[in-house]
Amino acid sequence: MYYVSKLEQFQSFIRSNGKALTGVDVPVKLSNEQAKLPQLKFTFGWTIEVGVSEHQHGGHCPVGIKSGSASNARDYAHDKAKEYASGQNSLFNDRFLNILGPDITSNFLIRNRGLKSAPETYVGSKVCYNCSGSGSQSCSSCYGSGKNSCHGCSGTGRVSVSRYDSYNQRTVYTTESCSSCWGSGKKTCSRCGGSGSVTCNTCSGGGYLYYSYTIDGDAKRSTKWAYNSNDYHEWTSEFVKNNGLNLVYHLTDITEVDVEGALDGCTFIYAFTAKLPTLQFTATIDSIDTKMCFAGKKDTTHNAGGVYDPAVWRVAQKMTGKNQAEDKAVLATPAIKDIIEASATSTQIALLTENWVSTDIKDAVISNYQTLVSSLKKQSVKGIAPNMLLSLVKYTYLFFVLGMLIALLFPSFAAESGQRMSVTQVPEWMFALLTMKFGLFGLPAFANYAFAFGLLWLSYQCVKKWYWKNISNTKIWLLTLSITLLFPHIAFSIYYNTLALLNGSPAIANTLVGGSILLGVYLVVIGFKWPQKWYSKLLGLLAAVGAYCAIQYGLYAINPTYAFIADHAHYTREVTQLLASGVDFMQTNLVEWGLLSISFTYFLTRRRFWLKAKTMVADYDSPVLLKSMNMDK
Repeated sequence: MYYVSKLEQFQSFIRSNGKALTGVDVPVKLSNEQAKLPQLKFTFGWTIEVGVSEHQHGGHCPVGIKSGSASNARDYAHDKAKEYASGQNSLFNDRFLNILGPDITSNFLIRNRGLKSAPETYVGSKVCYNCSGSGSQSCSSCYGSGKNSCHGCSGTGRVSVSRYDSYNQRTVYTTESCSSCWGSGKKTCSRCGGSGSVTCNTCSGGGYLYYSYTIDGDAKRSTKWAYNSNDYHEWTSEFVKNNGLNLVYHLTDITEVDVEGALDGCTFIYAFTAKLPTLQFTATIDSIDTKMCFAGKKDTTHNAGGVYDPAVWRVAQKMTGKNQAEDKAVLATPAIKDIIEASATSTQIALLTENWVSTDIKDAVISNYQTLVSSLKKQSVKGIAPNMLLSLVKYTYLFFVLGMLIALLFPSFAAESGQRMSVTQVPEWMFALLTMKFGLFGLPAFANYAFAFGLLWLSYQCVKKWYWKNISNTKIWLLTLSITLLFPHIAFSIYYNTLALLNGSPAIANTLVGGSILLGVYLVVIGFKWPQKWYSKLLGLLAAVGAYCAIQYGLYAINPTYAFIADHAHYTREVTQLLASGVDFMQTNLVEWGLLSISFTYFLTRRRFWLKAKTMVADYDSPVLLKSMNMDK
């Protein structure tokens, strides 16, 4: 029958699996097959540590060996414990063997073992310290007198009474003997029945306290091993040390032998001999020789010699961050994917622990991967600064127009804006809230804290759940505190300002004239932005400017008929004054409009860039890459 050697089996395994892992052929040639079966001797034993435990039973006498006084029982237990620890007591030795013996003969894997309590319990007693052996103690209610003061007369024996004298038509006050204690001022103590003493609650009336002493212990394991033969590979010792007692799963022909010598003062010592199958090859990869080591009944890899290093490195070198298709193919390679995921999650994989891929190559793969991540991060924010600047201009003008329209539409509301609380007063308002200088919604002032902490908790949960990306705890708390501070101001401002607006009369005509000047800028921007060709952009700009001028002239022309501006002779001056009142309103609320512009610019522009970058990274079909880019949310 044809016999396939281990060398041929491993060579076939490496070539087939190497191709699947790396995507390239792994030209490994094995030679110098060396199979050895070293015989090992394991000597191990237990040092018995025995202790005495004291148990208090109060007035209850437990079952056990009666030893008179508590001190006698303690001494007997300690003497017996020393006897057990010395190995002189055969019954204790047999009991120890019954606990450990079955495990020893099957696999000698156990290390330390608790011995539980020995069957002997030594019981002793001593006079109760509370009652001195009498079994009773002074009544705490009457302090040993057997009598308590009468509650009805407070101990005087007489009580005050009143009666109405119908003959003299008056109320008469006098004292008489207490009917509860019959004038004595004392009553028999209900707790002790008048005896002045009660059962001792420490010894339950027995007069003695009982103690028991039990013996328990632990078996502390010691182990050593040695070669029984010289037929072993130089790395066998390292394999044995790395596997510890689990080595038993790799051994064959385990046999118990006689013990020779002592072992760290152990009382009970056992010895086994066993054989450890080992294999060693010389692996030639690209004209470079490396050593491959296997051991155990199932040929466990001890050191694969980095046989996949060249193939993995050929693939990893293509990961540069310059070509998405090549980077994607590299990340999809099983070996590269496993190495990166193991590094990102701090887990161990056989590919690395068994040295199929060496540490140097692993580090080089991670370095290339970090280069890819850095490249993608740079691409994700490319152009963000000019875009944020343009967005700031856009949102600033948007909120400027919005504020001006509000001021033009409700001039009385705009004139009173200086009397309302601004965002700069929010810290002062919040301080007054927390120092309970007023109560929200008519509630007691202490309810302010429930409102503040409830809003803080809600803000924190909302940021964690709905913020579009994973951010650090510091950023989460900064956003949470900002929302907690600003949300009440925003909510109350919207509510009260809406009421004020509804109570005001809108000046639609003024708004139409002033708003057309401000909104006309959007018409010019659209006329330049929408066309695609440079010459069409120029034509669009000219058309937009013409349309803007036409609108303004048209409003001026129909003004005498509709009287948008009362003083038509000074139309330009009146429109300028109209806009000036709006500018005053904007100046009064400059901080609010500025915060709105900056917030919209920062969050919306960054989010747009982040979503674009996430789409780009998602094309790589690599969850670990999304995690590395902080885009896995």
